[in-house]
Amino acid sequence: MVTSIKNPTTIDEQVLQLQERGMVVGNCADLKTWLRTVGYYKLSGYWWIYEDQYPKSSPRTHKFKKDTSWNQVKHTYIFDQKFRRLISTGIEKIEIAVKASWAQHLATHYGTSHPHEDPSIFRKDVCERSKVKGQPTAFDLLVGAYQNSKEPFAVHYKAKYPTINTPPIWVSSLLITLGELLNWISGIKSRSDKKAIFSNFPFDYKPMQSVLGNLRWVRNVCAHNGRLWNKRTPFVFTPIKSMNSVLIRSDSDKNKLDSKIYNTIMAMAEILKAIDPDYPFLYFIKELITHSKYINPALMGFPNNWEQLPYWKEPTPLPRSVAKKKERRKKRRAKKVLIQDN
Repeated sequence: MVTSIKNPTTIDEQVLQLQERGMVVGNCADLKTWLRTVGYYKLSGYWWIYEDQYPKSSPRTHKFKKDTSWNQVKHTYIFDQKFRRLISTGIEKIEIAVKASWAQHLATHYGTSHPHEDPSIFRKDVCERSKVKGQPTAFDLLVGAYQNSKEPFAVHYKAKYPTINTPPIWVSSLLITLGELLNWISGIKSRSDKKAIFSNFPFDYKPMQSVLGNLRWVRNVCAHNGRLWNKRTPFVFTPIKSMNSVLIRSDSDKNKLDSKIYNTIMAMAEILKAIDPDYPFLYFIKELITHSKYINPALMGFPNNWEQLPYWKEPTPLPRSVAKKKERRKKRRAKKVLIQDN
């Protein structure tokens, strides 16, 4: 027998339901297009903040606050799309930099192409085959990724070196996920190796591993097109002494950090300054927020005075192309004002 717990609705019925709950639709054709191409349930995660009882989720009446419009919901969704792209780009830069440092240090320090297969460097439960069925080690996952890879570099190594289990560490780093990289790093026996891997990053190895654990969850949300902008992360990184004045503490426990995305943004910004100082990460975030009129930064964990804080007032030196664009925009505004005055 086929299970059915709710009656499906047509697109027209969904529009009518939203109107009955108090949403000002305006352009019905536009809403119908979004309901067809995005879906009612996915969009509901973005109109939740405009409901009467938000942030309560139970019991949920589904009634909207007065004057809530479809336009607000649509632009909240679009903001989140753009925000995820910025966050994804930042995480990509960080992940690549950590992988490069992991491979470079271990290969040169131990003078071998395969330090990741040495049980004197890594714990056996990381760098050797699993003895428990269904519980693969980091090594097992790497072997599988290498064997299944159709990338030209993997095909080349398999053809030229048919007897190896895994390619050199600098090639292996291209085949592992961020989560797997964290397992490899945590499996390193020597504390001095971990410190060396993160020596060019702004935080020591323990807070760096903690931040990377947070970024793994955030990256997965981005990869699966999930709502991110006002979500709380279940993986909160540990407080970082050098950023005590920057990061926001939890209201319920001052020994812990707040779980909203603001702290993730600030930790990412600090790391990105070290690995790519010309990338204006905070500038892009600020521009996106300030040009999105329906977004309340407080829902992301931003402090009330965030725009007055030094790192947001003039976030990172701007690349020449961005600075020129900003200057052109300033001139256009000045010209517009002059025309209006005349």
